Amino acid sequence: MIKVENVCKSFGSLEVLKGVDLAIAKGEIVSIVGASGAGKSTLLQIMGSLLEPTSGKVYIDGTDIFSLDSTSVAKFRNSKIGFVFQFHHLLPEFTALENVMLPANIKGEKWGNKALKERAISILNDLGLGERINHKPAQLSGGEQQRVAIARALINNPAVIFADEPSGNLDSKNKEELHKLFFDLRDKYGQTIVIVTHEVELAKGCDRCIEMTDGRIRV
Repeated sequence: MIKVENVCKSFGSLEVLKGVDLAIAKGEIVSIVGASGAGKSTLLQIMGSLLEPTSGKVYIDGTDIFSLDSTSVAKFRNSKIGFVFQFHHLLPEFTALENVMLPANIKGEKWGNKALKERAISILNDLGLGERINHKPAQLSGGEQQRVAIARALINNPAVIFADEPSGNLDSKNKEELHKLFFDLRDKYGQTIVIVTHEVELAKGCDRCIEMTDGRIRV
């Protein structure tokens, strides 16, 4: 599903990733942990095609993503990959429903597409937000905003979801709910989920926990 081959990344003279090899199976929920500066988020951004490696290859569903031109990479990312970040990045002037529909609109589906709207509403209902679809982000709690961001990540039915510290701004109750939600979503939608986290309980509860140290995967 995801295959990382000898990926290195440097920023000037600073070596952040030092030959990372990794394979993640379809439908697996994997956590990546490690001290600050270990290279976790850099690896996640490279796997998600947001950042190009200095050397090495990344395959998603058999596609060598960095062999594609920039336009093809963007199209691949929009259709195959969903992102959830610590900060929700919801558009404040849009409702929850409109925020969720946006990636599909970028992909080419029209706002007035009935099937798209029904799909977005269905996902929001699955996330317990059926009564909040017409609320704007400022009218939602932090946990609700994060669930809208997750629904937005799901709208194009991606093969994989990358989550970078998704519970970092949530209280204990919402963290627990979010952790359970990832497994519920995997069971219903079948996505592969990769989570960078400092949350010990979330990391331990995943199918597999990968520890990074000084730009390498600890074995």
